[in-house]
Amino acid sequence: MAAMRRILRILGALLLAVAMVLLVMDGTHTLASSALVVTPLGGAWSGFFPGTLEPARTFIETSVHPLLWEPVVTTLLSWPGWAVLGGLGVVLALAGRTPNRRRLVSIDQL
Repeated sequence: MAAMRRILRILGALLLAVAMVLLVMDGTHTLASSALVVTPLGGAWSGFFPGTLEPARTFIETSVHPLLWEPVVTTLLSWPGWAVLGGLGVVLALAGRTPNRRRLVSIDQL
């Protein structure tokens, strides 16, 4: 169980780091163009891993379910990349945290 928490925390931290990089990239482009620039996740994916979006689509439609690609994945790919990855990173980091143990303190210990 502790190993799974550790993996979730590491994945969460990695996703948060990538989200920060994407946010800095969007901020840099916004400052350079003097207009708000928001890169969707699909654009970032195509920029970092060219040629892999179509095979991912084919895999999801044939191996998982065709309806997963069109309403779900295409919506996520149209959202800002830093928001999607940052949100997923926060969820994974919170899922991997250790449970909070409350300790009772008696009046004598104060």
